[in-house]
Amino acid sequence: MTAMMADGQVTKVDSIKVQSENDLFGYYSYMYLTWDDFEAVLTMDEPTGVVIVSYMMVLFNKMKYGSPERDHGICFVNPTLISPSTRKGKSKNIDDASRDMKLDNCYYLDSLSSGNFNMQLKQIVDSAMVLYATQSGSNKRVKLNWVNVTCPVQPGATECGYYMLRFMKEIVEEGIEVLVKDNIGDGKVEYTTDDIDEIREEWSEFVTCFIYR
Repeated sequence: MTAMMADGQVTKVDSIKVQSENDLFGYYSYMYLTWDDFEAVLTMDEPTGVVIVSYMMVLFNKMKYGSPERDHGICFVNPTLISPSTRKGKSKNIDDASRDMKLDNCYYLDSLSSGNFNMQLKQIVDSAMVLYATQSGSNKRVKLNWVNVTCPVQPGATECGYYMLRFMKEIVEEGIEVLVKDNIGDGKVEYTTDDIDEIREEWSEFVTCFIYR
């Protein structure tokens, strides 16, 4: 059904504008969905950056308009602002780093491996926290304690985006405790098809609201 709606509308225009809540990233932002974005989700291809950001909108709406217990003080960062511009080629791995603001712990999840940290990502996050402390006038020296979290490992090379979205979904719904208890994925070695389909269905339901606006 979503495919039929998207096909019928996107063929009439080049793209569909999706407006985010102003407090999602702390500033006014929007994006444009094209048929390529819909096709990536409908065919289980690697999700585009627009798909990832628009699913963040889904999770943000759950926190903002859902049950009060889902407001865990979680903030989202636009991934396009922290992606290394010097990275060559199309990355097949997306790491997720979630920070506990109270303890200065940074929880690291890698769906391809349970080994070492991605040092490039670590450097970016560490530098960003130092810059934030400086600009906010804090005299506190920021030194993050990086924690490697056990998580489901993807079976192939194209599921990384969906795994990252699933990680974020569980953190939003269960809170930071799911990281502290090292229980992302509830002990699963890898996510099931139903786990990933739930992400795709939630995304599809959300973006179809913008098709006929």
